[in-house]
Amino acid sequence: MSNQSDLKFNPDLVDINRSKGYFVLLTVFTILIVLSTGTRIANKLYYRLKHGVDDYMIIVALAVNLAANILEYQSIDAGFGRHLQFLDNQQASTVKKLSQFTILLADISLWAVKISICFFLLSLIHNAYRLAHWVIYGLATITTISATCQAIFWGLQARPLDKLWKPEIPGSVSNTETLVVTIITFTAINSVTDLFYALAPLYFFRKLQIDLRKKLILYGLTGSGLLVFASSIIRVAYVKDFFDADYSWALYRVYMCTIVERNFAEVIADLPTIFPLLRSLRSKAREFFSRLSSRTSRSGSNGQSARNHNTSPSEIPRIRFNGPKTDRFGDFDLYGEDLRLNSNTVEYPEDVFPLRQTLPQRNYPRTDDNKNIMVNTTFDVQSHRSNAPAQQRGDQAVV
Repeated sequence: MSNQSDLKFNPDLVDINRSKGYFVLLTVFTILIVLSTGTRIANKLYYRLKHGVDDYMIIVALAVNLAANILEYQSIDAGFGRHLQFLDNQQASTVKKLSQFTILLADISLWAVKISICFFLLSLIHNAYRLAHWVIYGLATITTISATCQAIFWGLQARPLDKLWKPEIPGSVSNTETLVVTIITFTAINSVTDLFYALAPLYFFRKLQIDLRKKLILYGLTGSGLLVFASSIIRVAYVKDFFDADYSWALYRVYMCTIVERNFAEVIADLPTIFPLLRSLRSKAREFFSRLSSRTSRSGSNGQSARNHNTSPSEIPRIRFNGPKTDRFGDFDLYGEDLRLNSNTVEYPEDVFPLRQTLPQRNYPRTDDNKNIMVNTTFDVQSHRSNAPAQQRGDQAVV
């Protein structure tokens, strides 16, 4: 990054702040990582499941990402997204300092996420795919070495490090070309590991005996890591912006890609572990709304029936003696308070409608002396007059 002293004042520039989109993106991803990782950990705590190395590493990634996001908010407040010539020296120094520290935190966050994915894959394959174990361990080693080297190069940009954002103090600063070459080199290395983490499940799950639709969903969840790979490649296209002296304005796109990469990587790492819970919640929500819709429809039907009929409030179903029990579905044998009245069926007049049938679980099912299966149910019969509704209940049984 160039110094503020290298920038010449341009009277044609307008003081525009384009950090609003930056702020929205940052807020959305902050909410997403808290929800995804928080749900993952809470789900295991609720079901008392053992936490593995992958869970602890994703917690590290969450903590680092939240710290980086806080620094990004402070950078926006200091003037990031505005032209450097409209910032005072303190603001310019703060923006450069915070931008440098977010680069380091992004490196640590991506390392933690990738190590978490490695141990998650190891937990999936267990003792199968012995060769894959060594491949995963090898990639974890490469990821660790790459992240460590990137952190070392970051710390060696200036001596002392404060020289990066305080150009007035004595010391030396590496040229911008070194920083750009470092970013391109480690992006290439990280891209190779990103491809493996995204595509490895296609190999591991190919012989998994599950429904094809579920397998495709699983592939989609793990393969979504390609979006992280894409964001890192797009960022390389903008590394030339590091040469721009107006860094508070020019580096907007670079840091947008970095925000997407490090935060989205964590969300994707959480998806395979929380997806069963999301499916369960979706099923329960659909069932709830289905019941609610059914009740609303039934309530509307009963209300319409009430408006269309005008009968005596004291009228009850007529009892017709049929002799032997009929075989027609829907006929009931009538019960009194203390004694069953055998071989009776209820015939409803055409202006009376049964409102509800429930099956008491405590008495369901049972058999009588002749070993017939008995089912208890409760139904409502309601007749209406324009201003005097009445309701009668009778306990019934189906034989």
